Amino acid sequence: MNILITGGSTGLGKALVERCAADASHNIIFTYCRHEADAQALADSYMNVKAVQVDFCNEASVNQFVENLEAESIDVLINNAYAGNPQGTHFFKTDPEAFSESFRCNVMPLIKISQACIAGMRKRKFGKIINIITSYVMDVPPTGFSVYTATKAYIRQLSKSMSKELGRFNITSNCILPDYMQTDFGQVEDFQLEQMKNAHPLKELLKPQEVAEVVCQLLNTTQQLNGVEIPINAAQHMF
Repeated sequence: MNILITGGSTGLGKALVERCAADASHNIIFTYCRHEADAQALADSYMNVKAVQVDFCNEASVNQFVENLEAESIDVLINNAYAGNPQGTHFFKTDPEAFSESFRCNVMPLIKISQACIAGMRKRKFGKIINIITSYVMDVPPTGFSVYTATKAYIRQLSKSMSKELGRFNITSNCILPDYMQTDFGQVEDFQLEQMKNAHPLKELLKPQEVAEVVCQLLNTTQQLNGVEIPINAAQHMF
């Protein structure tokens, strides 16, 4: 299958690329913004992987990427990228512009890229869309994550609309809701990490590779699995 992974150079994105690329029958394209050396090293490690630089906060960059997507015949879209720092300050201290900027840099690119992929999926009567959300949308988010969780909640609702509208075209849209992972994305202080580990049922934090394993299971599952949300948080948050 032809798989597009947004935000694939580091963290969970890198784990997703590596896990999907392990199957030689897949062709993977992943986007990155910064970390050019990391992206190129990852692409050089696999014959079936291609890296494309896209700045989600630059409309021209996104539009150029979208124009070229039709030729790629994407079968699976994994919406993983997030532009910006997930952790900010208290809601009442947050500049309202931060919400509109996050929408511009995260929601609008996702909409454009998803629509471009869906156009081809509808023609071929097959497609899978997997949206990486966060387990924070299931409960009260930590202080300082209002922009991040609001953005992810919007994408979560979009995923529901896509699953409802596209099922008749044999296209699925599902969500993965992972808990906090210790990566360069959303770093916290050492004492906070220790507190989270001690409070965790398994006494260890979720690893990107564990999330990537769950995501890749969706690649081969039946199209009957549509519109679902899969939490990965050791039952710390439940619906």
